[in-house]
Amino acid sequence: MKITIEANEQGHGCKVWLGETVVSFPSLEDAKTYIAQLEERIEAAAHTFALDAGDPQVQ
Repeated sequence: MKITIEANEQGHGCKVWLGETVVSFPSLEDAKTYIAQLEERIEAAAHTFALDAGDPQVQ
């Protein structure tokens, strides 16, 4: 998934684009924190799915 940050043209807040979905934030710092948390959750989920895929008993 492509993740980009777009600053507001008036200098107030920004948007984070997750593919074609947008989430607005009041500051660049808030947006970066959101992205970091999202990446942590994706990484944790990917690890869980990789473990489940190796176990034929898990459905």
